[in-house]
Amino acid sequence: MLKRGFFLFIILCISYSLQAQYFQTGEDPASIKWRQIHTDNFQLIYPQEFEHQAQKMAYTLEKVYEYGAQTMDVLPNKISVLLHTHTIYSNGLVAIAPKRMELYTTPHQEIYPKDWLEQLAVHEFRHVAQVNKVEQNMPELLKLIFGEQVTALAIGAYLPFWFLEGDAVVSETALSNYGRGRLPSFLMEHKAQLVEKGAYSLSKAYNGSYKDFVPNHYKLGYFMVAASRKKYGSGFFEKMVENVGQKPLSINPVNSSLKKSIGMTQKGLYEMVFDSLKNAWQEEDQSVENQYVRKSKKARKYTNYAYNYYTNDGNILSFKTAFDRIPAFIEIDSLGNEKSIHNPGYIYNESVSFTDNKIVWSEKVPDPRWSHSGHSVINIYDYKTKKMFYFRPEHKGFSPHLSVDKRNMVLVEADFQNQFYLSVYEVLTNKLISRFQAPENNYFFTPKWIDAQTVVAVILTEKGKQLVLVNLENKELTQLIGEEFGEIKHPVFANNKVYFISSYAGRNDLYVVDIASKKVSQVYRSRFGVEYPVIGDQKILLSNYTSDGFELIEIPLDSTKWQPISKISKGEYPLAEAMSEQEYGKINFDYPDTFQYESSKYSKVKNILKVHSWAPASIDINSYEFQPGVSLLSQNILGTAQASAGYEWNTSDKEGKWYANYIFKGWYPEFEFEVSTKKRESQYYQIRNQVNEQNEIVRSDTTLEDYSFRETNFFMDMKIPLNLSKGKFNRVLQPEIQYDLTAIKQDKTSPDEFFNGNLQTLSYRFYYHQILRQSYQDLVPNFGFVIDASYRHSPIGDIDAGTISALQIIGYLPGAMRNHGISLYYGYQKRDAAQRNLFSDAIRRPRGWRSLDNDEMITFSADYKLPLVYPDLSLGGIVYLKRVKASLFADFAHQQGLIFENNEAVGSFARNISSYGVELLGDMNWFRFYAPVQLGFRTSYLPELKSTEFSLLLSVDFTSF
Repeated sequence: MLKRGFFLFIILCISYSLQAQYFQTGEDPASIKWRQIHTDNFQLIYPQEFEHQAQKMAYTLEKVYEYGAQTMDVLPNKISVLLHTHTIYSNGLVAIAPKRMELYTTPHQEIYPKDWLEQLAVHEFRHVAQVNKVEQNMPELLKLIFGEQVTALAIGAYLPFWFLEGDAVVSETALSNYGRGRLPSFLMEHKAQLVEKGAYSLSKAYNGSYKDFVPNHYKLGYFMVAASRKKYGSGFFEKMVENVGQKPLSINPVNSSLKKSIGMTQKGLYEMVFDSLKNAWQEEDQSVENQYVRKSKKARKYTNYAYNYYTNDGNILSFKTAFDRIPAFIEIDSLGNEKSIHNPGYIYNESVSFTDNKIVWSEKVPDPRWSHSGHSVINIYDYKTKKMFYFRPEHKGFSPHLSVDKRNMVLVEADFQNQFYLSVYEVLTNKLISRFQAPENNYFFTPKWIDAQTVVAVILTEKGKQLVLVNLENKELTQLIGEEFGEIKHPVFANNKVYFISSYAGRNDLYVVDIASKKVSQVYRSRFGVEYPVIGDQKILLSNYTSDGFELIEIPLDSTKWQPISKISKGEYPLAEAMSEQEYGKINFDYPDTFQYESSKYSKVKNILKVHSWAPASIDINSYEFQPGVSLLSQNILGTAQASAGYEWNTSDKEGKWYANYIFKGWYPEFEFEVSTKKRESQYYQIRNQVNEQNEIVRSDTTLEDYSFRETNFFMDMKIPLNLSKGKFNRVLQPEIQYDLTAIKQDKTSPDEFFNGNLQTLSYRFYYHQILRQSYQDLVPNFGFVIDASYRHSPIGDIDAGTISALQIIGYLPGAMRNHGISLYYGYQKRDAAQRNLFSDAIRRPRGWRSLDNDEMITFSADYKLPLVYPDLSLGGIVYLKRVKASLFADFAHQQGLIFENNEAVGSFARNISSYGVELLGDMNWFRFYAPVQLGFRTSYLPELKSTEFSLLLSVDFTSF
C-alpha cells in the first residue's frame, strides 16, 4: 500500500507539473523569415536561407520514415519539424503537447562518422515512433477528454528514460554503418566501471550519483535495449510500449509487461544484461597488459584530464574537470603538483589547443535575448603573462589552432546555411585571410598546422571519416587514411608523421601514419581507451580512461614496439550487428540531384495559436498547478506564444472563475496578459434592534448576513530577459513593469457602505545576477551576487493602496571546505500610506515567524550549506537516497510600523525578531522516477518567543527532464 500510495503521489506531481511536456526550448530571433515544406509525413519549418538544406532534410526524413518505425510496428502520424539554424548548440528533441520535433542543425566536433542531419533524423524519428505507439494504443475516451497531454503523461510517468533514449540509440546504430553503438568512447564507460568496480544497483545506474560517476541513460539504455532485443527478438519492447498506451492508469505497466513476457522486472532485466557484460569484459581484460607512468595524481573524485600539452620547461598543461570543482586549465610540474591557471567559460567540444605559452579555445556566447541564437568567441590566453585576447569569427567557429609564429589562426566554421569551411584569420587584425570548402561541403574536425600553408584535419564523407592534409594556399586536399579506420580524431603532427586516435580495433587506441609512405602502425593499445595524444622528446602523453575518469599517462616514444596495421585485428561490434540484422536494412541516403519539394511562406501570425490539449481540470501552465474545472491549452510550434483559458472552481469559496491567459515571447520584450472574473461570497455582522411603542430599543440581535459581489482581475506584464553570460560567470539582467487591476462590483445583497470600485497598481522591478558556474557537487556557487529592486504603487484607481519599495541582495562565498558554501541575504523594504497599506511583504522575514504588517523592515540572514554524506542507498526500489545535506542558518529582522484599530492608527511599534536553526535535506528519487526530489525538515528557534518551530520541506525538480 505504501508503494502504491506514493506512486499515485508521484503521478499527481506529474499532473501538477507536466513540465516534461509543457516546456519551451526558447525563441529564435524575431528577424527570421520562416518557410515550410509539406511532405506526406512531415511539415518542415525553417529559416528561408536554409532552403537547400531543408529540401535535403525533407528527403532524409521521408527516407527514415520507411525504416525507422518498423520494429515498433507503427506508422507515425504527420509531425511538424522545426529547424533551429542560428543556435550555438547541437541537439535534437521530440516534444509532446504540442507534438513536434526540434532539430539544432549545426554539427559539433564529436559527432560519430555520419552526417549530422542524418544522425538527428534517425534518432529523433525513433522518438516519434515511440510517442505514436503509445498514442495509437491509448483509449479513445482519454484522448477525447485530455487531448495530447494524456500521451505526454503516460510516457513521462511510465516509460523510463533508459528505454526512450536507449531504443533511439539502437535505432541509429542498427540503421547505419556507424551510430553510437559502434563508438568506443560511448561504450567504454560501462566497460571500465564493470571491470574495475562491478555493477551498481538499478536505482544508482538510472538515477546517478554525487559520489561516483555513472554513465548516462543513453548508454545504460543502449545496452539494456540491444541486449534484450538480441535475446528476445526485435519486437520485445514494442509490446511493452503498447501496454503503456493501453493501460495508462495502471500502477506499473512496464514491469507488468516484462513479467508477463520474460518473468522478470526492470531490475531483473538490468541484472541479467550487466552480469553477462561484466563476465565477458572481465575475461577480455585479462589479456590486456599496459605499461605506462601515471603523470596525474590518483583522483579522490571523478576527474578528467583533456586537451594536453608539454610546455617548454617540461611541465604539462591540461584541462581538468571534476565532480567537486569547476573546469580549469591547470599546470602540472615534474612532482605532480597542480596549479590552476584559468577558469574558462562554456567551451565547444574538442575546441582547445596550445601553441608555446598560448592556450586557445572557442567559447559559446549566448545571444542576450534569443535562446536559439548566439556566436563563438576565440580566446587566446598567455598563461605566462596572464593576458587574454579575444576575437569573434564571422561564423560559428570550432577547434581553433594557432600557427607556430602565432600570427594566424585556423578553425572550422559553419554558417547559418550549414556551409562548412576551414578558415584562416590573422590574429592581430581579426581579418579573414582565406577560406577553404571541400567539394562536397564536407564537415571538418580539429585542424592542426603542419607548416605555414598546410594543416592536417579529419573530414567527414558519405562513407565515414578520413584523415587528410589540406594545402590552404593551393586549395588542395590529400587523403592520408580512409574510412576503414572508423572513428578518427585528435591528429597531432610530429617528425613528418601524424599521430591520431582511431577505433579501428574496437577501442580508442593510438596510431601513427607516415606522411611520405602512408604506412600506418598502432603505437599503443589501450585498456579502455586513450585520447588527446601529445608527442614530446622520446615520450608520448595520453589521457587514459579509467572508471574514475581520464588520468594522464606517459609512454615511451619507441617505434620498435609499434605494430603494423596488418597485424591488428579489426574491431567488431556483435551487439550492433545483431541489431542491424533485425531491421529491414540500413538506410541508403541516395539523394537525387533534381528532386525538389514545393515550399511556401510560413506565417507567424496565422500560426500564433495551436490548441493541443484540454482537460476536465484547470491547469496553470505557468505554475504547473491544477484545480477542479475545465481548461484549454495552446502553444505554437515556434515556442513564442502560450495561451490557456478555462473555468476554475475554488473549493474553499465554493465559487468558480472564468479566466484567460496569454504569453507572447516573439518580440524583444516578453508580454503576459491575464483576465479573470468570478463571483465571491462573504459575510458581515448585522445588528438588528427591536423597539417598543415608544421607539425604545428593547432587544438587540447580532446576525451573520451573507452577501456576494463580482470581482474582475486584469494583469499585464512586460519584461526583457537578457542573458549576458560570458566566461565563467552566468549573468542575467531583467527589467520588468507590471500592471494589475482589481475591479469590485457589488450586487443587491451588499450593504451600502461596502466598497464598490477598483484598485489599480503599477510595479517596477530590476533584477540582475552574476554567479560563478557551479561544480556538480557544489550546493551554492563559490562566488556571486543577486540584486533585486522593486517599487509598487497605485497612482490611479479608486483606492490609494500606498507604496512599497524593496531591495534584496544575495551574496555567495566559498565555505571552509570544498563544496561547502555561504549564502548571505540582505533585504530592505519601506511602505508609505495614509491608511493601512494593502501590499504584502516583498522581502524575506526570519524563518519560523509569521507575517506582521509593518511600515519598514530590514532583514539579514546567513546560511552555511554543506554536504554530509553520499549514501547512494536504495530501499527496495521505493526510494533512492543520493545525498544528505545540511544548512545552518541565522536570521534577523528589525520591523517598525503603526498599530491600527478599526483602520485608524492608534500607536506605533518597533521590534527585533530573529531565528536560527538547521535544515536537513535529502536529495532522492522515488520509484526510480527521473525527477529528483528534495525532502527534509527545518528546525527554527525563535529567541524572542522562546519557542521552536518545525517545518516539512519538499520540492520536486521537473527541470531535469
